[in-house]
Amino acid sequence: MSYYYEVIPLSQINEGLTYKLDQSIPIGSIVQIPLRKKTATGVVLSECKVENITFDIKKILKIQKASPHIINQENLNFYQYLSSHYFIDLGMVFKMAIQQYPDGQLKSFLSYKGKIFSSQKELIKSFELKPKQFKELLEKKEIRLTTKNFLFDQMQKEIKLNTEQQKIFDDIWQFKQGFKTHLIDGVTGSGKTELYLKLIEKTLIQGGQSLVLLPEIALTEEWTKRFKSYFGCEPFIWHSKQTRSQKSRVLQSLLKGEPCVIVGARSAVLLPFKNLQMIICDEEHDSSYKQEEGPRYHARDMAIYKAKCSNSICTLVSASPSLESLFNAENQKITAHHLTQQFHQTALPEISIIDMNVHRPSSKSWISKEIYDETMSVLKNKGQVLFFLNRRGYAPTKICVNCHTAIQCQHCAVNLVYHKKIDRLICHHCSSFYDPQQICKMCSADKFISLGIGLERLQEEVIRLFPGFQSQVFSSDTLSSKKNKKQMMEKIFQQETNLLIGSQIIGKSFHFPNLKLVNIIDGDSSLFSPDFRAMEKTYQLLQQVAGRSGREGERGKVLIQTYSPHHPIFQSIKDQNRDNFIRNELDRRKQSHLPPFAKIAQLQLVHPHYPELRSLCLEFLEISKKLQLGVLGPTPSLIPYKKNHYQENFYFKEASYAQLNSKISKLLSQLSPKNKRFLHIDIDPLSIA
Repeated sequence: MSYYYEVIPLSQINEGLTYKLDQSIPIGSIVQIPLRKKTATGVVLSECKVENITFDIKKILKIQKASPHIINQENLNFYQYLSSHYFIDLGMVFKMAIQQYPDGQLKSFLSYKGKIFSSQKELIKSFELKPKQFKELLEKKEIRLTTKNFLFDQMQKEIKLNTEQQKIFDDIWQFKQGFKTHLIDGVTGSGKTELYLKLIEKTLIQGGQSLVLLPEIALTEEWTKRFKSYFGCEPFIWHSKQTRSQKSRVLQSLLKGEPCVIVGARSAVLLPFKNLQMIICDEEHDSSYKQEEGPRYHARDMAIYKAKCSNSICTLVSASPSLESLFNAENQKITAHHLTQQFHQTALPEISIIDMNVHRPSSKSWISKEIYDETMSVLKNKGQVLFFLNRRGYAPTKICVNCHTAIQCQHCAVNLVYHKKIDRLICHHCSSFYDPQQICKMCSADKFISLGIGLERLQEEVIRLFPGFQSQVFSSDTLSSKKNKKQMMEKIFQQETNLLIGSQIIGKSFHFPNLKLVNIIDGDSSLFSPDFRAMEKTYQLLQQVAGRSGREGERGKVLIQTYSPHHPIFQSIKDQNRDNFIRNELDRRKQSHLPPFAKIAQLQLVHPHYPELRSLCLEFLEISKKLQLGVLGPTPSLIPYKKNHYQENFYFKEASYAQLNSKISKLLSQLSPKNKRFLHIDIDPLSIA
């Protein structure tokens, strides 16, 4: 007897295909199927009745293999919601979630005296056994093979909470039997990580699975060290660079429901947990949680919905929560908890604003005398200093000395950034590299000058002003190598590095006990962007970076250079009056009918040829007019030409997601199929510019 199933392949497809098997398998089974003369992985969505099949059943291909592990209904519901909410093909959602068929043949771990070891070498080293002793214990079956994959045995070190932390822990844990979203809103250095690690400990001991989301893969190493110091084992780590067998081991554990902790960047929210009880979204305000290339989704928002599907707790954590989260807390959709004191009882840093209109440095300098004097004072007292600038490379622009034309990328309408260390011009949008020896396209001159400042140029000035002190650039470029990062961190903690020159990544969860001064070189860099979230992003960034100063010992200092010292954002930062800033920003958004008071969708049309793009825009407008959809646009993107494609944007602005979904669905139903491939839909775009 044959059974017929609707299977969704892990590819860019939105409808299931029909396959057969001579035995019954559960809905949610991960299977291998023949597809276009190749073997593909798919997921069983439903069983098909023979009478409902409208084509020749003799032509239906057979499922080749079925995994014993299945994706439960909670996860299937979650994936289908994500697909419909963000207009992502369902097959693509499953591809992002499980990525591959879970291999059955994995090397078993070893169990001895209640502890689990990943290898013979690790076990022998731990108990100081000789190879002969190991063999004897194996023969006596005192050392056994185990099906467990997660190495947790017992706590290595107690997680101690202060009174404020303990109260919040008790308040959150009392809701452990059902879905609830919490926000831990604590000042920098208040012990938010220890608080949520205690929640993870309790979940793990009770046999549940926990998911921890971090905004950047680069943060997982430091977080893992901290986790291991308490739990005595490493968490599961999920990111794109893992091997096939590592991914299979994680998938098997999750699908079996084995108690474990997994940490990863945004894609980890898509994993198929069987027994999920706790989700932590650290630095929940961070824009890195939004996928902005390929399928667009927001990991924080999906973490909340995933917790709802699995009836578990979702805890958002931040020192500068997003306006959406604060708005939801105000409207009692989220329960907010506040940590108001630094864990080490240190006073919050003293913040000063430097008016660059008055205290202007010399023509070839970017560092004011006030910053120089304060830095020298800290260095003499053997403290560490951070210079913050959110701009990679040496100089953001190179212009011709004759006609002042900037060198632009051949594939994007943006200026190239000069990176002096590798002596290359780089496009930060398509990652193209160019030789710095260029000929001006306007006047054929071959001489160029560098305009503006990047981290490399700032480091040159820091070395010139503070000779004899060691400096280190701390950015996504220098942190890309694991070995590099380890050496950098060791030098910082051993006080070999005195001066840190960092970009925005340094404001994310890093803890430097001896950092006593933070100098923000350009406080205006993102303030006057056309993006409606520019004020919020600037405030969060400044607050996060300022929070690196004085986390232990004496009170730290923060100096912010700006040409707009009377801007309300700097007054709020200086007075550490976040409530005032939030109130003003929410009032401004309400008047303009912007998120969180409205829901926005961006429909971006991209095409390699501009005339065809204009034709597409006209088709869009005709459909909108015919259906009375009230679409806004078209407007060119802030970068109108990117990666060899022209870009135009349309927008829908509605009161609810249901209204957004309805309008987009109507438009898609009328859009010609051949043109749909040129359309990118972004629900809740992070920037509108």
